[in-house]
Amino acid sequence: MKLKQITKNLHYFLPDLRQSWILLALTAIVGTIVSVLATTAVSIVFPSVSGWPDLLIYPFLFIPPALYIYGKIANQKDLAEVTGDDNRRRIPLNNPTFGRLGGVISFALILPLVFAFNITTEPLSAWMGLPDFMKQLFEQMKEYPVSAFISVAIFAPLLEEIFCRGIILRGLLTHYSPTKAIFWSAAMFAIMHMNPWQAVPAFLMGILMGWIYYRTRSIWAVIFIHFINNSFSFVVTAFFPDIAADATYSSILPGNLYYLIFAASVLYTAGVIYLMNRHYDKPVSCKI
Repeated sequence: MKLKQITKNLHYFLPDLRQSWILLALTAIVGTIVSVLATTAVSIVFPSVSGWPDLLIYPFLFIPPALYIYGKIANQKDLAEVTGDDNRRRIPLNNPTFGRLGGVISFALILPLVFAFNITTEPLSAWMGLPDFMKQLFEQMKEYPVSAFISVAIFAPLLEEIFCRGIILRGLLTHYSPTKAIFWSAAMFAIMHMNPWQAVPAFLMGILMGWIYYRTRSIWAVIFIHFINNSFSFVVTAFFPDIAADATYSSILPGNLYYLIFAASVLYTAGVIYLMNRHYDKPVSCKI
């Protein structure tokens, strides 16, 4: 089956909450096992490519949920062919509408919004310590920067956003209210990270990305947000080794400057959300 046809069929898969939890379990549990086995096998067979097998983690992580989705789509298609009644609902993963702001202005606003939002929400998660295994991962990023960048800044934004926003949130929006759908998709996005230190920031960012996806229906907008967020973290980790992995803006910036930047970030975040909420077209309810 061609990639275009697979993508087209994916538009018919609209998971409810139960199916979304199944997808999460297949990713976080089964996918983790599959990816660990795959990377270990490649490392044993090709010991000279140390560091590069990590690139397999993300693709293999999403193979189990992809098979589940493919099976569900195939069953729906077979049922439609048998009954002769194809009443499947089709909602594209990417159907952008940026209202009066337009795409160019929206993306221009999103770039600084990522940093402003992180600074604004940092006090909610800064109190948690960085786990030892995360420190090891950050050190590994410094040792293999190219493969780490591809994994963190390319694969993660692309695959995680298609999964969490493009599939799970898009489906939940057809079954539940926007508030409930965005909350649950953000919660699952947080759980996917498998550690409390990342879970709180991931949940908060998931709320923001979920709301933007709901208002714009642009999968590329949320991929862009995820890319900027992860790329900045990678650059700081890889090229500024003197900055601790668990450093916060408040610990790096002088007191008065931090409070000034924090206040500006709060105002910018609130202002951009207000502009988007006012100038984006009001979404048509997808709830069945």
